[in-house]
Amino acid sequence: PEGALLIAQELGVEPKGCLYIGDTNTHMKTGAAAGMDTVGVLWGFRDENELKENNATYIVESPKQIYEIVACSMR
Repeated sequence: PEGALLIAQELGVEPKGCLYIGDTNTHMKTGAAAGMDTVGVLWGFRDENELKENNATYIVESPKQIYEIVACSMR
């Protein structure tokens, strides 16, 4: 997860305060290994089962749902 951790460091945020967004098992594994919550998106090229099997923290059908996740976490 070096890239994800480097981005968090460059932004000056803790990994636990980040969302790692993607559409594959690799994305879910990378985000988890970095200590980030993961968002599996269903408009990618993999299916919901793959995201569930790889422990996506959230699974969304639209970008608006990502906004809602962020908004809820800021309350």
